[in-house]
Amino acid sequence: MSVTTFEKPWGNYILDKIVETQAPESISWLPQTLGWKILLLIILLSLSIKGYRIYKIYQSNAYRRDALQILRRFKYSADQYDSRQLPVLLRKVALAGFNRAQVTQLNGTTWEIWLDQQCSKTNFNQLCPTLLHQLAYSRAISIDEEQHQLLSEQIALWIQFHRRLDD
Repeated sequence: MSVTTFEKPWGNYILDKIVETQAPESISWLPQTLGWKILLLIILLSLSIKGYRIYKIYQSNAYRRDALQILRRFKYSADQYDSRQLPVLLRKVALAGFNRAQVTQLNGTTWEIWLDQQCSKTNFNQLCPTLLHQLAYSRAISIDEEQHQLLSEQIALWIQFHRRLDD
C-alpha cells in the first residue's frame, strides 16, 4: 500500500502564508469595578433580608398550620365529642395569635362579633349565632352534621385568613 503525498502548497495557495491569531483569554463575568461589587453586595443583602422575613412569617404562622391539621381530624359523630372541640380549638388559635387579655374577656355574641371583625371572610354572628358558646358550655345541645360542617368551614376560614396586628 502506497502513501499518497500531496504537493506543497496543498489546498488554497492564497491561505498558505496566513498565520492564525491566538484566541483571547476568557473574559470574567465577575464585576471588575468597585461600584458593581457594592451594588452586588447590596442586592445580595436585600435578598437575604427578604428571605429572612419570609422565613419569620412562615414560622409565625405555624400555629395556623397546626390548627388546620387538627381541624381536619374533627369529624361529625353522634356523641358530639369532636363538635365540642371546635370552640376550644378556635379559642386556642385566637390566644396564639392575639393578646391573651383581650381574647379571654370575650364570650357569647361579643366573641362572635370579635371573630368576624378579625376576618372579613367569616360570618359567625349571622351563620351560626351562639353555636360556639352553646357547644363550649352546654352539654344539652347537639348539632347535626350540616351545622358541624358549616361551623368547621367558618373556623377553617377564620384560621387561614384572620389578620393579627403584626401582619
